[in-house]
Amino acid sequence: MADEQGRQGPQGPRGRQGEPGRPGPQGHPGKRGPDGARGKPGPQGKPGPAGKAGAQGKAGLPGKAGEAGARGAAGPQGAVGPQGPAGSQGPRGEAGPPGQLPSIEQVLPWLEQLFDAWDERRRQREQEAAERAALEAAVHEADDAPSDDESDEVDGDDKKKKKKKKHGH
Repeated sequence: MADEQGRQGPQGPRGRQGEPGRPGPQGHPGKRGPDGARGKPGPQGKPGPAGKAGAQGKAGLPGKAGEAGARGAAGPQGAVGPQGPAGSQGPRGEAGPPGQLPSIEQVLPWLEQLFDAWDERRRQREQEAAERAALEAAVHEADDAPSDDESDEVDGDDKKKKKKKKHGH
């Protein structure tokens, strides 16, 4: 029966105690003798009741990642961003073909305006020069005939001029 299940039962009980030894020389009983040999193993016992389930084990390592799915549809177009800085100016292009010169009939009105403006400007300058000359003449006349109040000032001006010349050396 032990061979059928592959396991032996528990060890049997201890054997009987050995007999006391011979009395010693003083008449005392001897030491206790050695224990007897162990008994044979007993018959196989009945299996016991099933135990409670153990604690849940730790989670295993994660598996490999699956293949990527199909790409989704494109989203709506975003708003236009701000204008970037202007780039540097490119090289100058080749000169174009020469243009047609205007006819003399087209130029004459412009030339007349130009000459009229020139004559007007010359007359204005002559008038301003005449006014300046008249103003200077009036100032010289005022200097030639000074009043009593102005005579003191003129003398004072002469003294100032003399002082300036002395310090100028």
